[in-house]
Amino acid sequence: MGTYRSLRDYIEILESHEKLFRIRREVCRETELHPLVRWQFRGLPESERRAFLFENVASVTGHRYGMSVLAGACASSRAVYALGMGCKEDEIFERWLDAQKNPIDPVVVSAGPVQEVEITRGIEDAVDDIPVPLSNPGFDSSLRLTAALWVTADPETEQRNVGIYSGYIRKGGQISVGLGAGKDSRIHLDKCREKGLPLKAAVVIGPTPNLIFAAASTFPYGVDEYAVAGAIAGKPLELLRCRTADLYVPAEAEMILEGEVLPDTMDHNWPFGEFSGYMAGRGKYPRFVVKHIIRRKNPILLDLVAAHPPCEGSKLKQIATEAIFYHGLRQPAHAWQALSSAASLTPGIGKIFIVVDEDIDPHDLDAVMWALVFRVQPHRDIQTITGRRPMMDPSAVSPAQPGWHHYYPEPHGSSALLINAVKKWNYPPVALPGVAKEPGAHA
Repeated sequence: MGTYRSLRDYIEILESHEKLFRIRREVCRETELHPLVRWQFRGLPESERRAFLFENVASVTGHRYGMSVLAGACASSRAVYALGMGCKEDEIFERWLDAQKNPIDPVVVSAGPVQEVEITRGIEDAVDDIPVPLSNPGFDSSLRLTAALWVTADPETEQRNVGIYSGYIRKGGQISVGLGAGKDSRIHLDKCREKGLPLKAAVVIGPTPNLIFAAASTFPYGVDEYAVAGAIAGKPLELLRCRTADLYVPAEAEMILEGEVLPDTMDHNWPFGEFSGYMAGRGKYPRFVVKHIIRRKNPILLDLVAAHPPCEGSKLKQIATEAIFYHGLRQPAHAWQALSSAASLTPGIGKIFIVVDEDIDPHDLDAVMWALVFRVQPHRDIQTITGRRPMMDPSAVSPAQPGWHHYYPEPHGSSALLINAVKKWNYPPVALPGVAKEPGAHA
């Protein structure tokens, strides 16, 4: 597997593995870009999905952008994800385990490619010139950064956090940022609010996939995502100090937006597509004001295709959740112990948990359904558990209900299904041809 220092190196790796479509014709960011990328998720098998590099991006207004857009490059398929991890597909979980157990601290450097161009004036125009695609033409009305890293620090301990949060582009060099309750950067923001201070932040545009994987994962408070990303790459990340704050950003990034999140200045946001596959309603998000920009020449915007599954967002969640299960459920266990453990590892994520025997490929839906039909008796092998959070599942509570109902619907919260689909006793042989034993014979 190839290694990479920058997003540009990674593009070469994608191309060498025939996992990249390079689009040179003009493409409209509002009406064409995302529908074209999403088309492969609806019409192609996963093995044929690729990344798209759009080199000539325009707007419905006729404006042509000086940036390219790279979409589908992190998790359009398990094979693409493995390229980002720098390993084979069957090595992904072991690579994840090793990266979490043996993080590699980053190093600070004095200069890097992201400093090629510095922008201190015309900030508003520079932000407007980022070709952020419209995710769901016909529904979305917000231009949303989906693959930008938000770097903040705890104002009391100085521990940093690197997370992926949606950034909604507004006029005047401003971005509304969706810092969800309980997220590390939200904790930083709340502490700044108590002190009457803005939260210093840096937005990393065009990070490498290992950074995306680390930032999109859930770690205990204080874990350094940069160190985990370095371990995925097998070498320390090189970081630069920001010009306007004591924050550190990747030296090989495509663009850095430095500024402040204003704790008490909230902007109304328009509906957008959520990970559930449905449109989210309007909300209020704190405002980020851009103060300073550095970038490469001819920068590249990395974009994640999110919302309705299958998509990059769902593949990222799938593999990250599988990695958690792999880490927590490696030891032999009774089927019900495995089911209970799986349901408790990610409370609120996942609603149907199925345990199968080793002869069933969990990625093969036909095989899983066969096990459900012929290895399960519903009265004996299915349990329902309650007391869970529904996240954004509209089946748990009507979207018309006030917001607080969605955190824990009365009286029992939401529920999940545990299904024991392992064989309870010896079964007859499977009616498939056996493996040939004769020398030179083919199965």
